[in-house]
Amino acid sequence: MNVAMPKNSKKIISRPVKRDDKGFTIVELLLVIVILGILAAIAVPVYLGQRTKAMQSEATANLQALRLLEEQYFAENACYYATGGPPAVCTNQSFANLAAIQGFLTKFNPGLDASLKFSYCLKTVTVSGNVAAGFLAVATGKSGTPVSGTTFCIDQNNNMNAGAAACTCP
Repeated sequence: MNVAMPKNSKKIISRPVKRDDKGFTIVELLLVIVILGILAAIAVPVYLGQRTKAMQSEATANLQALRLLEEQYFAENACYYATGGPPAVCTNQSFANLAAIQGFLTKFNPGLDASLKFSYCLKTVTVSGNVAAGFLAVATGKSGTPVSGTTFCIDQNNNMNAGAAACTCP
């Protein structure tokens, strides 16, 4: 059945109500903030762990350099530390800091002491009869750095230890 509409009457047309699409709702913004928070909670510890590993690589690289320099010294002098001479006498010796080590092994150059995250010490060991027994190089994390309290050491047999009780220098 067709009903004719008078000419003066207005046709009522229903159309869907449109939302103004010019911005984001508060729910959408909160959702993005929650997602970013979750990603940050995962990423920050991973980043900090990688940063600590990078700092620890300073110690292992410098200890390897010390080991190679000690072995070179041994090849030239038949001792890990010799005094006097000729003939040289193998003796026990401890080097408590970077400057003392560099005075003995002049080619050891890990960088400026202020920029290093680890402090270094070196001790040589002999047994009776002027026989060279070995050495121990130790890297200890400086206080106030992320590696504070971390200790690494290496000996004449290339045994690298992390945090071992034997990793001490006088």
